[in-house]
Amino acid sequence: MTQNLIIEASDLMLATRHPRSFSDPDWLFELKYDGFRCLAIKAGERVELWSRNGNPFNGSFPDIVMAISKVPGDFVWDAELTVDDDTGRPDFERLRQRAVTKTPKNVRAAAKSDPARLYVFDALSIDGADIRSLPLTERKLHLRKSFDNSNTLIYASGIEDEGRLVFEHVKELGLEGMIAKRLDSPYTKGRSRDWLKIKYSGYGRPAALGWGRK
Repeated sequence: MTQNLIIEASDLMLATRHPRSFSDPDWLFELKYDGFRCLAIKAGERVELWSRNGNPFNGSFPDIVMAISKVPGDFVWDAELTVDDDTGRPDFERLRQRAVTKTPKNVRAAAKSDPARLYVFDALSIDGADIRSLPLTERKLHLRKSFDNSNTLIYASGIEDEGRLVFEHVKELGLEGMIAKRLDSPYTKGRSRDWLKIKYSGYGRPAALGWGRK
């Protein structure tokens, strides 16, 4: 059972900064959304949301907790938590405001006016089994089978090989950047060169306030 598998925010895999986009058939390329890195854990009826720095998100994001609670089985997901603006692009300021909203009445109002989304891009555990030693391609297959997309939970698929094309899409959408991931890489704790972070230099916003980034 998942509840006997101890996985904490400190176990997250982290990307290494890379200076430029590239294409390579051995790599997967994912859009980098402007949000908070989030570890999502479901064990029985218990759901826990943790930031990269180990801060709890449950109280501020009950809409995400509710959506996860409806997914069958036990699992541990790696994801990016966002709130979109009126055009559908991630809005970090709206997300920050939701994260600091604590009183139940205000949290309910914020969840209605600024609903959150969880872009799920990896799985550390599925049905109680630790799958971190599997290559990224196999973890993605298990993850894709574990839930259906909704307005709240979104599977982040990525594109193989065509990193430069993905980065052009990043620039067109005005997103923060992209993450390149080696297809055969296991999920390992800490900073790794199997995950590379390529930022779009034309993107800008105020610095994050301590909840942690990818």
